[in-house]
Amino acid sequence: MILRKIETRAFPELMEKRNNLIEEMEALISKAKTETRAFTEEEFKRYEEIRAEIENLDKTIKAEEETRNFEKKETKKPEQRSASEIFSDFIKGETRAAGEMTTTANGNIIPTELSKDIIRKVTERSGLFNLVRKVNSTGKYQQIIENNKIIAGWTDELAEVTKSNPDYTVVEIGHFKLGALTKISLELINQANFNVTSEVIQQMADAFADKLEEAFIKGDGNKKPTGLVTGGVKVNLASKTAITADELIDIYHSLKAPYLANAVWIMSRDTLGKIRKLKDNDGQYLFQADMTKDYVGYILGKPVIISEFMDNLGGTSVYPIIFGDLTKAYAANINPEQTIQVLNEVYASQGAKGVLGFMFVDGKPVNNEAYVVAKTPNA
Repeated sequence: MILRKIETRAFPELMEKRNNLIEEMEALISKAKTETRAFTEEEFKRYEEIRAEIENLDKTIKAEEETRNFEKKETKKPEQRSASEIFSDFIKGETRAAGEMTTTANGNIIPTELSKDIIRKVTERSGLFNLVRKVNSTGKYQQIIENNKIIAGWTDELAEVTKSNPDYTVVEIGHFKLGALTKISLELINQANFNVTSEVIQQMADAFADKLEEAFIKGDGNKKPTGLVTGGVKVNLASKTAITADELIDIYHSLKAPYLANAVWIMSRDTLGKIRKLKDNDGQYLFQADMTKDYVGYILGKPVIISEFMDNLGGTSVYPIIFGDLTKAYAANINPEQTIQVLNEVYASQGAKGVLGFMFVDGKPVNNEAYVVAKTPNA
C-alpha cells in the first residue's frame, strides 16, 4: 500500500496529524536505506503502528467527506397559526380552520386566547362587571357564607372562653347559557384588509356586556344570574321621583365600615342628573367630577359608576341606587370555554353569515352586608 499526503478541507487537525505520521514513516525507511540494512524489530513495530493509525485516520476523514456530500434534510416545523387567524378562517368556512377548532355539543370551542379577549372587552365596557369577583370554572362553584360570625370575648385567666355557634350557608354558582348573534356580510368577510375576528369579538363583547350587567343588577335567577337588588341592606327613600342629600348620607352610613374603603355608587344617568343638583349646607355640590376619567365622578368621596340598567328616579322606580363593595358583595362564575357556531345558510339570501357565540355564566350576591340598595315607595 502506498501512503501519500492528501489535500482536503476535512478535519484539518487530523490531516496535519496524518501527514506528520507519513513523514515519520518516510524517515524510518530513509534511515534503513542509508545504512543498507533491514528494519530493526523496534523500527518494524513502529512502522506497523504508524500504518494502522494512518488507516484509521483515513477512514475517519472519508466518513466526514461523505457526510458533507449528503443533502441535509431539515425537518419542517408545523406552521404556527395564531388564534385570530384560525378563528377568521373558520368563519370564512375554510376546512383546515374547522379542523383546528374543537367541536362540542354546543358548537366549536373558541380558542382560549380569543375567549380571554371577549371577557377583557366585556370588562372594559361594563364598570360593574369589572368590579365583581370573577371565578373561572368549567363546573359549579360553591361560595360558603358565614351567617353567624364567631364572637370573641374577654375572659379571666383559666376561665372558659365564651362559646360561639356560627352556621354557614353554601351558595352554589353554576352556569347559564348566554348567546349573542352577529351578522356579517360576505363582502366584508372576503375583504383582505377587514379583520373579521376583531369585528366579531367586539360585537359579541358589547352584547354580552349589556346582558350580563343587566342580570347582575336585577336578574331573577331564572335561567340567568341573580341580581344585586335581590339582597343587600335596604334603605327606604321618601319619594319615587326625587332624592335628598340627607338620604344619600343615610345610604352611605348604612354600609358597615369594613366595606367603605372600596365602596362605589351605581346608578343611572337620569338619577345622577338629579343628584348633581344637590348641594350641602355650605352650598357645595355633593357630586364632584372626576378629572382623571377613571369614573364619572364622586359622591361623598366615593366613585360613581353609570349603568343603563339601574332604575331611574321616576314613577315606576324601584331600586335606583346601589352602594357598596362589589368585590365582596357579588361573585360570578365564568366558564373560560366559550363556543361559537357559524350559520352559513340562514342569511345566505342576504349575502351574509351569522356567527352565534355563547358564554356560560352565573352570578349571585354572596354578602348582603357588603352593599346597600336604596328602594323607593314602589318597592
